[in-house]
Amino acid sequence: MANTEGSLTERLASHWANLSFDEIPAEVVDRVKDNILDTLAVALAGVNTEEAQQVRAALTSVQQTESGSLVWGTPFLLPPSHAALANGTSAHARDFDDGGGPGHAGSTVLPAALAVAEATGADGRALIAATIAGYDIGYRTLQALGGFAAHTDRGWHSSGTMGSFAAAAAGAKALGLDAEQFADALGIAGSFTGGVWAFIDDGAWTKRIHPGKAGETGVDAALLARAGITGPRRIFEAEWGGLFALYNGGKGFTESALHELGGDFNVATAYIKPYACCRGSHSTIDTVLSLIQERNVKPENVRHISITAGETAVNMLSVDPIETVFDAQFSLPYAVTVALNNRSVGLDQFDPPRIAEPGIQETFRKISMHVDSGIQLEDGPRMDVEFMDGETLTLLAGNPTTAKGSAQNPLSHAEVVAKAEALLAPYGPKVTRDLVQAVENLEDAPGLSELLRALRAGRQGD
Repeated sequence: MANTEGSLTERLASHWANLSFDEIPAEVVDRVKDNILDTLAVALAGVNTEEAQQVRAALTSVQQTESGSLVWGTPFLLPPSHAALANGTSAHARDFDDGGGPGHAGSTVLPAALAVAEATGADGRALIAATIAGYDIGYRTLQALGGFAAHTDRGWHSSGTMGSFAAAAAGAKALGLDAEQFADALGIAGSFTGGVWAFIDDGAWTKRIHPGKAGETGVDAALLARAGITGPRRIFEAEWGGLFALYNGGKGFTESALHELGGDFNVATAYIKPYACCRGSHSTIDTVLSLIQERNVKPENVRHISITAGETAVNMLSVDPIETVFDAQFSLPYAVTVALNNRSVGLDQFDPPRIAEPGIQETFRKISMHVDSGIQLEDGPRMDVEFMDGETLTLLAGNPTTAKGSAQNPLSHAEVVAKAEALLAPYGPKVTRDLVQAVENLEDAPGLSELLRALRAGRQGD
């Protein structure tokens, strides 16, 4: 039974500190293993990106250890918090990681959970429980501030802000902290949480490192709490300096945060991306792909597409010009363009951007974005499609958070494996098989050696 007394962090900590693996439903374990596989696959695909390489260079240039935690896809070992920073950056480097939880769940939670679990010699069940704790607490702390849309509307990047709580929860659970230490870990993490959307202005790399930085903060918070450092128990509720006051105009939603605690583990809130771009584009992509399937629409059939969305969505998804991978991933017109031209919205459509191709440019010029302040972020955009024959069609994309890959329209296990196989092709089929098998058998693993062996493998030709 959930604790009904104490602050928000104390109640969350008490619940998770005392929850055993056997109390987690089997369907939740199966679901989170798909998220674990997806996170590890996108992380290995992101290892050789410039962002991930530069973060590793910054860390390994001043320290390496012989007994730390693995930097995935490399031979390097680093202290657990810095391994979480490096691996979280790789996992989010191409924005193809899962969402939900605190914003981007897997890239904030799993690098922290695995770094600590590896350092402490934990088994597969401990890693799974730690990961689920992070997903659950990350989602609940975000609900305490009104949810993703409200938090984003204020300019906060939830992967950086509430991701620190998620990573701290994962680290605390992996360490086996008691309720008091667990609460301290959450309070410490909340004291150093942060992350803002200012990167959207110029495409700064801080977007890519927010999940890793949250992981670093969370691991440090859990280790400090184990050592006896205390954290503010009323990190949300404190009238002066609490997060309700600082982040949300003094308003908090504690009851929403605690809704069905112990009954809903909130893993299903974390969607797995079928498309390699910002989630805010996904319901529109679903709509475009459905239109293509129903009518066999081709770019030359379209005269103009007008996309109308709320102010936050337009701010997020109207990057122009398209010069970098980041630009392409945060341009809804570009996503619609590649969907129309290639009937595919995979990573190869964004990395590198294909905007220089004449056919892509021609279609891109046919698409415009407009603001309607009456449309909320979770309403999704409206598309007015004008065809060359004079026909016009209005399509409502609907809520991006319920697009393909969500709990309402989930990817099957086979689809998750297929995505992993495509991402891991540069590593060869053996690495893919080993990673899939290690994750599928994780709850029966007495240690993490098989999983880490798959993550240590280098790319073919490297």
